[in-house]
Amino acid sequence: MINFLSYFAFFVLLLFAQLGTMTQMSAALDEADVERFSIWTSIASVIAGLPIFLW
Repeated sequence: MINFLSYFAFFVLLLFAQLGTMTQMSAALDEADVERFSIWTSIASVIAGLPIFLW
């Protein structure tokens, strides 16, 4: 049961991190800052790939 809760907590943390990066990507697009947008896109890609790497 504890193992399930730790996985659940980890995935919830990843979900909130992903939502944060999407917010930053949106702000970068609003400011037409391509460099910042590409950095946040890279960070979001790494976060999205973490569950596959850790599985």
